[in-house]
Amino acid sequence: MIENELRPKVNEFEIQGTNFSDYQSPLFIAWQLNSICNLECLHCCEEAGEIMPNELNREEVMDFCQQIVDLNIPYVAISGGEPMMHPDFFKICEFFRSNGISLKVETNGLFINKEVAARFGKLGFRSVQISVDGASQDTFEKMRIKGNFKKVIEACKFLVEAGVNTEIVFVPTKFNIHETGKLIDMSYDMGIYGFYTGKIMQIGRAGQNWDILCPSAQEYEEFFKVLTEKEKQYAGKMKVYYYPYDVIEELKYRLEKPSASLLVIPNGKTKLIGPLPFVCGDLRKSKLSEIWNDYQKAWKKDEVISFTKQVIENPELLKEANKWREL
Repeated sequence: MIENELRPKVNEFEIQGTNFSDYQSPLFIAWQLNSICNLECLHCCEEAGEIMPNELNREEVMDFCQQIVDLNIPYVAISGGEPMMHPDFFKICEFFRSNGISLKVETNGLFINKEVAARFGKLGFRSVQISVDGASQDTFEKMRIKGNFKKVIEACKFLVEAGVNTEIVFVPTKFNIHETGKLIDMSYDMGIYGFYTGKIMQIGRAGQNWDILCPSAQEYEEFFKVLTEKEKQYAGKMKVYYYPYDVIEELKYRLEKPSASLLVIPNGKTKLIGPLPFVCGDLRKSKLSEIWNDYQKAWKKDEVISFTKQVIENPELLKEANKWREL
């Protein structure tokens, strides 16, 4: 979903003065559990909707979970598609939590009712992140085709009532960016733990719909002005997090400092980073520990460095992100 992580952010586990190669295993796993989704969002980075061919089966999924535990990886974020449509969603969550893994779930919220929220509350998630791309039904449902604004807001309220650290993620576009301040205020009124946003990425369906989605420079200027004001307004009350740079700036940084994390897609392949097409491993062929070593080596390969520099010079190449290239 993960717009789902809006973009690969500086990993919160990165420690100043350390390098990703200093770690024997990743500190964070971003896991796109499945590709199926009940929505058809205009900006979906993963172009989710249908089941991906050859997704991991139940045995493979649970083996991967066990490898994460065995390597003492402290933090996992589960997204999709829509992860709650996976038949083993709660089994996976319960396994991680019973083994002390800090867990975030990224969902569109449409499968969360009062009972489900209570179940989430008992599991003690690090956070549950709901995508809310608008402060009104019209803007939200224009962005999230087949979405239901009222149900999503209701899901947020149920989660807060159940004691879940609930976060809202907002992707700005030409037609919803003017509602940023209103949505932040709504989030605070609902008791939301954190509000997360940043520039939209030109990847997947967002790239295909770029002309109708991408805000102007002037709109972004006003957007960040509003965010700065709201951050001050809610300081100490609600976290307002916004990433001021675009994905190109992120890639420049990652060439120098790759994160100590792995991105795993539904068929068990691992990517270097969402905006690049490179696949550095396959859970069906290698153990997670071996894939981590391959990930570290991959960032030093001429092919990766050269293509990343090309993307930085020509952002149109971001459209290649979902056309996987095996390293």
